[in-house]
Amino acid sequence: MSAARCPGQNTQFWGPDDVFEVACPGCGKMVEFFKDEAQRKCKGCGKLMFNPRMDFGCANWCPMARECLGQEKYDGLKEIAQTEARRRADLEALLSTIEPGDEAVKQLFRQLYLQNKGGNALFDTAQLHPLNQENPQLFKKAIGYYSQFLKTRTDPEQSG
Repeated sequence: MSAARCPGQNTQFWGPDDVFEVACPGCGKMVEFFKDEAQRKCKGCGKLMFNPRMDFGCANWCPMARECLGQEKYDGLKEIAQTEARRRADLEALLSTIEPGDEAVKQLFRQLYLQNKGGNALFDTAQLHPLNQENPQLFKKAIGYYSQFLKTRTDPEQSG
């Protein structure tokens, strides 16, 4: 980090939610993050995890971002931004296929998308399965729309 401290990272203004734990997607072990840490390695499995609450929006416009963060973190944040942009575009594409009367399906997909923030996939499809017991009609509609959406995708690697 450069000699001048970024004002957005001043710990004097931190609150109780600025240190938190996140379950590792590799092994489930809890990994502690400070709000200004871009990444950490899981002590359980060694997986490199990016901070899901990280907001370095300033890195998109600040001319000192690369120097302030370092090349590796800067590149990692750019990768996260690209993944989020793809996820957002996928969500919009999926929502555009849903009939106007199926607002509950749209709401479900938005909720699943938000629950998977920081993930590579649009959402965790395993989250749909409990819905089959709770609301079979909504489950059937959601699976139908999602299956149709996947058929229109050009990159099967991005399905989720």
